[in-house]
Amino acid sequence: MSLSRTLLSSAATIAMFASITLSPPLAAAAEDAVAPDDIQAEAEQLLKSSFANFQFYSVKPSAVDGLYEIDTGGKIVYYSADANVLIFGEMYNDRGENLSEAAISKAAAERLKGLDLSVALEFGPEDAPLLTEYSNPLCGWCQRLHGWFDGEGRDLNVRRQIIFAVGHSTKSQELAEHILCSADPEQAFADVYNRRTPRRLERCDDGYARVQQHIQITQAAGVSSTPTLFADGERIRGFDAMKIREYLIAASPPEIPRGDD
Repeated sequence: MSLSRTLLSSAATIAMFASITLSPPLAAAAEDAVAPDDIQAEAEQLLKSSFANFQFYSVKPSAVDGLYEIDTGGKIVYYSADANVLIFGEMYNDRGENLSEAAISKAAAERLKGLDLSVALEFGPEDAPLLTEYSNPLCGWCQRLHGWFDGEGRDLNVRRQIIFAVGHSTKSQELAEHILCSADPEQAFADVYNRRTPRRLERCDDGYARVQQHIQITQAAGVSSTPTLFADGERIRGFDAMKIREYLIAASPPEIPRGDD
């Protein structure tokens, strides 16, 4: 399988690591018959020793022999142990599929294991396709997304799972807490996202705790911008109405014909 497109590191990235002293390349001669797990462990150790300040979650083999996939949280970086270099960019196969994007979604799912997603705000039919939205009440595109669901996307079958990505903003955290503490959170969500925020914001211990959990989930998912959506594990960057519609239509069960049809 040929590689149709690989984007290499930028000049800024090269400058970032220019002062780092690199260790000798990983030696794994064929005659040594080293087990794949041992080779991966050696590669990870070399990575840690060579790039001591480089933070990452996991190291896995990539689709290209000798190249490792590094999960940094929201981004996939590649590492060649033989050359002892980091490669920043995206990897595509000969069918035009973005292997890096697929790896990001898979890595996010792994990091989210063990976290309680029941703290999310959910509304919509229980049997509808699930769309997870990382959202910020003060994000203009998040507000447009909600407006689209109220208008053009009104007839789509969807269960929306909202995670408030508000770790960077006290005001956004207050609005998220208000929504979660309201007697009718779905209506409060609609009011805030339609810019009808009340003067007095609701407060409660449970809502505050849930907001902190939302921030933790956002970090685990590697989400750094809003809106970011996940549709059956596939990440959708930003408000992409076409992709959202295609996913919801494809994931919705066919209508059952009525007896009088």
